[in-house]
Amino acid sequence: MTDISHILVPTDGSDGALHAAELAGNFARSLGAKVTLLYVQDDAHILSNAWAASNLPVDGEEDSSSVERVRSSLEKHAHENELPATAEALGKLAKEPDSIVTWGHSSEEICRYATNHNVDLIVIGSHGRSGLKRAFLGSVSQAVANQASCPVTLVK
Repeated sequence: MTDISHILVPTDGSDGALHAAELAGNFARSLGAKVTLLYVQDDAHILSNAWAASNLPVDGEEDSSSVERVRSSLEKHAHENELPATAEALGKLAKEPDSIVTWGHSSEEICRYATNHNVDLIVIGSHGRSGLKRAFLGSVSQAVANQASCPVTLVK
């Protein structure tokens, strides 16, 4: 088995992601590994927020039609909410985790990040969907497990 010195924990703030972070924290402490938290934003969120289909505050602005303003607000929300909650779930680590927000299709961006940043292990939460729900909603964790260039641990 290869040495594990860099663990990637993709997060969406869900319970599954927080459970994955807890396990990743245990791995990181045992192995002395660096941890990176990754939150992938989908461009589809920009449209729903630009048309006020969401309750997401846009930096105090009533008019959320600016794509850049919406993008900035979504990134700020991830840095203030999902990423800190996931970092807390990791527990105490020797080094604070890196927290990254990126844009694109979740499974593709997770795999791209892992490849481009020499990630040795991805620890990702699974919503546990099956049957029709998985067929319609897809499974990011399954896609990552199938496409990643490094080992992947799925956590329920």
